Amino acid sequence: MISFDLLSRQNHEIAELTKVLAYLVRERELCDTQVASDLLDQYVMYIQDHFKRNNTFIYRDLLTNSDLAINNTARRFLEGEKEIKKLFNDFVSRWCQRGLYIDDHPRFLAEAEDIFRLMSERIRAEFEELYPLARRVEGADPAPQHV
Repeated sequence: MISFDLLSRQNHEIAELTKVLAYLVRERELCDTQVASDLLDQYVMYIQDHFKRNNTFIYRDLLTNSDLAINNTARRFLEGEKEIKKLFNDFVSRWCQRGLYIDDHPRFLAEAEDIFRLMSERIRAEFEELYPLARRVEGADPAPQHV
């Protein structure tokens, strides 16, 4: 089972990389570097892994909880995640298929800034709302009995 510490560390890494990439992609010439391409590839991998871990770790317990408010919060986060994944996957398929390929920098920059803003907001919401809720639910469940 993944720990909240690992999820928090992963969120920190995503937030940090988001800030670096948001600054880096503003300059058209920097977008053509291997460093920018490698960082964006790493960012894509981190985000995909992050959503996969959340689905298997966090939502399972929240969606099966008997408290309707907890269920609704989990469903709201899942719906938001679906929308972010769709936008993120569209961004990746448009700009990152064979390395970082930018033929229209203003369009790329606008889309990248949207993705970075969405991910920053999402990470903040997970840290401030989702993880505390999951910790509370986890703490309310009795420890498994070993035979």
